[in-house]
Amino acid sequence: MKRISISFALARFVFLSCFALALISTILVINYVVDSAQSQQEQLIKREITTITHGYRLFLKHRLTLLAEQANNPIIIQSLMQPEANIRNLQDFMADQTILGYQYQQNLLDFEGNIIYSKQYNKSPDYHSEPWLVELLSNNKTEHITIEKLIDNYFWCLAVPIMYNGNVEGILTALIPLKDIDEQENLHERLDGLMIKITWNGKELTTFGTETYGKQHLINWQNIGVVFSFTFDNSASNAELNNAIFKLSLLILVVLIATSFLAYIFGYRYFVKPLLLLSQAASELDRGSEFKPLQDNIVITELSELFKKFNVMTNTVYRREQSLKQSCDKLSKVNEELILSESQLIHSEKMASIGVLAAGVAHEINNPLGFVKSNLDILDEYLTDIKKYHQEVNQQLSIETSQEWQEALAKKYDIEFIFEDIPSLLKVSIGGIEKITDIVQSLKAFVRIEESTKSETDINEGLKITLNMVNNELKYNCKVHVNLESLPIIYAFPSKLNQVFMNLLINAGQSITNNGDIFVRTFIKDSEIVIEVEDNGNGIAENVLPHIFTPFFTSKPVGEGTGLGLSISHGIIKQHDGRIEVTSEEGKGSCFSVYIPINLK
Repeated sequence: MKRISISFALARFVFLSCFALALISTILVINYVVDSAQSQQEQLIKREITTITHGYRLFLKHRLTLLAEQANNPIIIQSLMQPEANIRNLQDFMADQTILGYQYQQNLLDFEGNIIYSKQYNKSPDYHSEPWLVELLSNNKTEHITIEKLIDNYFWCLAVPIMYNGNVEGILTALIPLKDIDEQENLHERLDGLMIKITWNGKELTTFGTETYGKQHLINWQNIGVVFSFTFDNSASNAELNNAIFKLSLLILVVLIATSFLAYIFGYRYFVKPLLLLSQAASELDRGSEFKPLQDNIVITELSELFKKFNVMTNTVYRREQSLKQSCDKLSKVNEELILSESQLIHSEKMASIGVLAAGVAHEINNPLGFVKSNLDILDEYLTDIKKYHQEVNQQLSIETSQEWQEALAKKYDIEFIFEDIPSLLKVSIGGIEKITDIVQSLKAFVRIEESTKSETDINEGLKITLNMVNNELKYNCKVHVNLESLPIIYAFPSKLNQVFMNLLINAGQSITNNGDIFVRTFIKDSEIVIEVEDNGNGIAENVLPHIFTPFFTSKPVGEGTGLGLSISHGIIKQHDGRIEVTSEEGKGSCFSVYIPINLK
């Protein structure tokens, strides 16, 4: 991080403070001026828009009135009643008819919407599909204005009903070019700096005035779907406003630069120089040089007090340094004692766990030894009978060699059964001896002295060893289901991990009061080895669950638990950069999940 001097910081602070103040003041003034100007301009614009749109409405209203007068002419009514007989009179009449001096295309429709007569153009719109036609013919409306497209041109379509004896007998329409609506007095003068855009059903139809960019004001004639967009050119007023803002900003900048320069000079004289002296004195003290008391004749009261306190502080630094060294030595000894106590505590817990397993291990060893001894005793009796058989055979063979006698003698001593049973006895005895060997090897692997450094560890192998050790604790009321997936070799403390597995398995077994199941699983998930020990035992109460890893906390009866098993297990997994997660529901069981990184270092 780039460092700056106090004088520069003070100058920057003054500059930013004044700049912020000036900026806020300028913004408020400009906003007030702009709001006032815009308010007046908006009033003028609204008045102008109202005048223009009123003229547009009068333009269409006058023409609708004249069209209605034409519709009431007897010739029009007679032509509707007898079109063939009056067609020439209608043509002569319509040829002389104008609307405010302009000749427009006009169409005479019968009561079904068919065109009886069309003035000026051969091409006429198809009025049958127009929704307003039904409204006029049913006398629900007295007039209608809409937009019609004819040969790529757009027209104002004015329509009025033709009445006879209170009934609608037909409709008279007039098509007025769309741009004729801007033929108002002084409108071209009004369009100076103004652009009017006419949009119908989202489609732009025509534009009046010069192309202008600025704020748009919309007038919506919803009854015919026409929108007038008024855009006023405010570039001149904006230029004057921008010029005023530039001059004001330039003046503020000059004042800020001058104020900041004065603040820099003031900060250097009254703050930087005293602090430089203090910094030099501190550097000399850090190098161990002889300290010279600082002069406290400083103008700034706070700095003068700081110099005095600095002089006092240097006199006590040496004494505190010596005291700190002594405290550091004591803390080092205490830390060594704590490490030794922790090691002893872990070893004590491990020994306590092994003590719990000792009776079971003895029982496991005693059982195979028992049947091995029994089998060997039986084998001894078999051998005695074989000797007697052999002796009698030898004696009798010297007197009589009858085959019948030999078979009777073999049957007498059950020689055939002995020969068949001896291999089986030997196989079972050898199996018992091998089981004893496995138990002893597992016990030796489990209780081996912990290495000071991590070594190559097979998690699955450690679980198998631990399962052999705790088998006597689990086999009477639990059925263990093992599903071990292939896992990579990692660097870890195998004996410590075996202790964690033993604690989790014993806790799972103790949570099952009657026959239950324990599921042991290993697999890989997101670059981590996962070991799960799940049971369907009593589960853990919700109020107990947050405390299960707390040292000396136990929910077991007095004498059945030290409260250190899960705490030590949690610490061992932390030592392997892993974690233990627990999910439990009281009365349904618990699941302990141990996560150990594959790339453990």
